[in-house]
Amino acid sequence: MESYTLPSFPSTYSTIHIALFENVTNSSEIKERLVKASITPGEQGDKLRSELDYGFIEASVLVSKEHLLTSIMTTLLYSFPSQSNDPASISLEPLSMSNSSPNHAVDSPSNPPISSLSSADASNTQVKPKTRTHNLHSELLLSLSPNNNITDSIRRHGISDQTKTLAVVRISGSDQTPEQVYQGISRVVKGDLVGWDKIENVTDWNRVDKIYKLSEINSLKSPDVRAKKRAAVVSSVAVKNVI
Repeated sequence: MESYTLPSFPSTYSTIHIALFENVTNSSEIKERLVKASITPGEQGDKLRSELDYGFIEASVLVSKEHLLTSIMTTLLYSFPSQSNDPASISLEPLSMSNSSPNHAVDSPSNPPISSLSSADASNTQVKPKTRTHNLHSELLLSLSPNNNITDSIRRHGISDQTKTLAVVRISGSDQTPEQVYQGISRVVKGDLVGWDKIENVTDWNRVDKIYKLSEINSLKSPDVRAKKRAAVVSSVAVKNVI
């Protein structure tokens, strides 16, 4: 599992954790629990929702780790918009990053540098995100989708009964350690935790081509067609809320 700190965003939403699982055996159970949590009222419903307070993403339609990280950044930027239209008011800071296994966290300078971009006041813990869906984690699915149809985004990018490779995202504050976050995830997901270097091996390009309409790139007679497709997908997610 990898953990990232985004100091420019409100402190209660300034830490993200991303985990990749293969050989997941309880996808249908997770989906059923999500449905039940969404319709259960009162304290019981709150408890069920807190147990499942993660983003569950069909990993076979991710083309790279950058694809997921870009969608997370896009989600946060949309949810915490700049308070000014002046570009000079937007802060650009490097992203602090650590890799963590279930038992420890270590610095990982070998990962590509990612930057955070937001004018949100990091000290304001009362800021509430602006979302089009129920929460930030479901908003991730919409950020990954090429359109703004929530139903489509859930169908294409959310967990299904057939999901075997699952990406799990947790957006939170710094009050939870990576170990605590992983323990919570492991109580929900039954599967094998693997490194993010495995993601490109599980991409279902037939599905990705249909979702992001990559037929024109497929027609190119070039040895780096797949790299071009990855770049096109990541770019489309990055600019979605800009255009």
